[in-house]
Amino acid sequence: MKPKRKLFSAVLAGIAAPALLLCAVNLAFISAGFAEEKMQTTAWAIQVEPVQAEEGQLPPDFSMATYENLITQLVKTDKFQQVFRKGDRQAEGVPNLLVLHMTLLKFDRGSQTKRAVTTVAGATKVKVNLKVATRDGNTVVEKDVQGTVRFFGENMKATYDLAKSIAGTLRDTSLPAPSTGVGQ
Repeated sequence: MKPKRKLFSAVLAGIAAPALLLCAVNLAFISAGFAEEKMQTTAWAIQVEPVQAEEGQLPPDFSMATYENLITQLVKTDKFQQVFRKGDRQAEGVPNLLVLHMTLLKFDRGSQTKRAVTTVAGATKVKVNLKVATRDGNTVVEKDVQGTVRFFGENMKATYDLAKSIAGTLRDTSLPAPSTGVGQ
């Protein structure tokens, strides 16, 4: 019985060792590809400004939720070296800084109750004009983006949807290569 065990162990070791080596090599290539991709997409840092709206046009809780959700979603994209809040002093020394501005175009508060009762009424919508510019004012991206809650969910989910849409727009947008002195 012992010779069969030794034979089985030898065969298993002969198969397992090359398989593990192959897995390790594949993992190394995959990791190198992700690191290379990340290096290519993180030449810029971005500073997020709060939503600009006329007094009373957008409730403060929606404005703050949009701001916080957007910062979280931008970090998740891995598109930028760093994501800064307005007024962050660390952003002052960053040479390749983009500034994200949002101007409220439309806000419909909607009704969670109406959405629950009927699927055609009560949608909450937040629409903003997104403008991303270098520090010296050169516009890189400008687009209208909307966040919506149509069927189920709280009204505040529209801010999450808006933030996700903005982050997706920026993730999918090809940004120009920063040059030395850009934004100085």
